[in-house]
Amino acid sequence: MSFAGRDDIFGKQQIDVQRLQNFVGKDLFSVAETYVESDSWHERSIGVAAMIALSQPLVTPRSLLERGFEIPEGDSDFASCVHSEDVVAVVGYGGGIKRLLWRCRELHVTDLRPRADFQTMLVTGKSISFVPEETVIHPESENESVLGRATAVAITGSALVNGTFDELLAYARNARLVTVYGASAGMIPDVLFASGVHMTHSSRISDADAFERGMIYDMNMEAVMQSTQKQQTVRLSVSRHV
Repeated sequence: MSFAGRDDIFGKQQIDVQRLQNFVGKDLFSVAETYVESDSWHERSIGVAAMIALSQPLVTPRSLLERGFEIPEGDSDFASCVHSEDVVAVVGYGGGIKRLLWRCRELHVTDLRPRADFQTMLVTGKSISFVPEETVIHPESENESVLGRATAVAITGSALVNGTFDELLAYARNARLVTVYGASAGMIPDVLFASGVHMTHSSRISDADAFERGMIYDMNMEAVMQSTQKQQTVRLSVSRHV
């Protein structure tokens, strides 16, 4: 993700283009190592993107299965693993929220963006309400209290970019299920599982040539991602989890 434009909640874009130019022709390991340590969130996104690119040969179904991970088929995202008695917490309001509605006892979402970005005013008869009213939206300042009482937690991969991942994972230590989701979670999952994550839900590139052309020429990055990538859930096998 660019973390700019409509996603500019991380602040003014801070990318030293001249510094980046020095890496042209060099290996992606150097790019990842340098930029994941940057003080700029936007430059860290370059480091994470490099790690995801390097991970592509290691996130194919064959490679994952050979390393002992499970790739559930069909309807296998976070929502399908939620129980009716769960208190669910999601860090980062995304499109998957609608699949969680009515599946759990409570649904809480924390986000850097204001609540008004996600709620719609609904006027019916003489009443005015804000929907979806089944979801309680919290500011990021309430991450600790929200995640601390949740039994199922989903953390956006963007936390790997903005430097909050370890903190969020610590808040969710009592949850029975912790998953990392989104485009920025498309790297090799082994290290995430070693940190205490149980499942990842991201994507792998299914058509590299079309993906490259789309990123260069198409204004709609979301459409390119949907048409050239395949959604994929990866989780620890029962034997490895035990």
